[in-house]
Amino acid sequence: MNRTTVVGIPARDEERTVGAVARAADAGLHLAFPRGTNVVVLAENGSTDGTVRRFAEAPLRARKVVASSPGAGTGKGTNVFAIIDRAVELDADRVLLLDADVRSTEPEWVGRLADAVAGDEPALAVPSYRRDRFEANTTNHLASPLLAAVYGVHVEQPIGGEFAFNRAFLERAATWSRPDSAYLYGIDVWLTANALREHVRVVEVPLGRKLHNSPFPKILRLPQQVLDSLFHVVLTTDRVRPPGAGVPRARAAVDGAAVRQDPAVVARVSAAVGRYLDVHLADVRTLFPAAGEVGPAPWGLRVTAEEWPHVLADAVAAVAGGRFEAARDHLVALYVNRVLTFWEEIDGLSGAEVDRLLDRQAARTVAAVQARRVELGGAAGPREFDVRRWAGFDDEAPVPA
Repeated sequence: MNRTTVVGIPARDEERTVGAVARAADAGLHLAFPRGTNVVVLAENGSTDGTVRRFAEAPLRARKVVASSPGAGTGKGTNVFAIIDRAVELDADRVLLLDADVRSTEPEWVGRLADAVAGDEPALAVPSYRRDRFEANTTNHLASPLLAAVYGVHVEQPIGGEFAFNRAFLERAATWSRPDSAYLYGIDVWLTANALREHVRVVEVPLGRKLHNSPFPKILRLPQQVLDSLFHVVLTTDRVRPPGAGVPRARAAVDGAAVRQDPAVVARVSAAVGRYLDVHLADVRTLFPAAGEVGPAPWGLRVTAEEWPHVLADAVAAVAGGRFEAARDHLVALYVNRVLTFWEEIDGLSGAEVDRLLDRQAARTVAAVQARRVELGGAAGPREFDVRRWAGFDDEAPVPA
C-alpha cells in the first residue's frame, strides 16, 4: 500500500536554516519511505526575509508545498495547524514536525519519529534530546513538572517541537478546543497535554543533541503562551491524576556544551520583571503563598529548587479556583526569577548533577500538587488571549509570534 508522509516545517524568518532542515527532511523521507508519497510542507507566517525562497531553492525529491499566512496576530501554532490542514487534504498517514531554526537536524530523525507512531491507535511522538544547560527553561521549570503533577506522566521534552503523529491522532485532535494561545507558542504543550488528558499513547524518541537559536529573548512572551494553553487543557481535565506506576527513568537531557545567555538580554528581562513585580507584588504573594518568604537576589527574587514546586502547586490551585490570568501572568514573573536562581544553583555542577536536580524538582512538584487535593472542573479559562499585560512591562515586547 502506498502511504503518504508529510514533514511540516513551521517557520518565520528562518532563511539561514530552513534550507538545511528541508534537505534533512527530504533525505530522511527517502531513507525511511523510498516508495511512499512524500511531501515537505513549509508553513510560514509573515516572513520578511528569504525563508520561502530558500525553501523553494532546496533540491528535494519529495513534493514541496508552501502554506503562507499573514504575520500579524499569528504564530507557530498557526503554522502547525496549516500543516495539519494540508496533511488532511493529502490524506496523510503520518505527520512529522521539524522546527525551522534547528542546526542539528538529522535525516534519521524522520524514521525514528515515524516508527514511534506506527499503528492504528492515536499516537504522539515527542523528542528526547540533550540541551544546553542554560536553555530549555520553560520545559524544565514549567511544562514538564506541571504535566507530571497534573497527569502523573513525566515527559522530558513536552514542548520540544520535533513531533510526529498518525492519522488516528489527527482525527482525535480535530475534536479538541483551540484557545487563542494554541495558535502561538502554546501549540506544542496543547498537543502534549491534550494527548495526556485523553490517555493517548505518547512516545519519547531519542534524537541526540539539539542545537538551535536560543529562545531566551522570548522568556516573557513564550512561557505566557505555553501556560495559557496548558491551563486551558488542565481545566478540561477530569481530575489531578496520581503518579503513574513505576519509577520515571532518570533524565539525561543536559548537554556537555553550554553557552551563557547574553548579559544585556538577561538584564533587560530582569528589569521588566522588576517593573511587573513593583505593581503586582502584593497580589503575587497573596495568590502564591509559597512565594511569601522567598528572599532577595541580585536579579530580584531567589526562588530555590525547594520553593519552586510549592509555587507551581499554588499556580494549579489558583487556576482551579478561577484566577486563571493572574496565576498565568504572575507565574511568569516568578518563573524568570526561578530560572536565574537555577543558573546560580547549577554553577559548577556536572550535567548529570543538573539532571538529578531537575528530576528532584519535578518529583517534588508532583508531591506538592498531590498534597493540595485540587479539584478541577469548576472553572473556565478566558475566551481570548491578550499579551498586553506583559507587553506593558517589557519595553521591547513585539507582536506575538
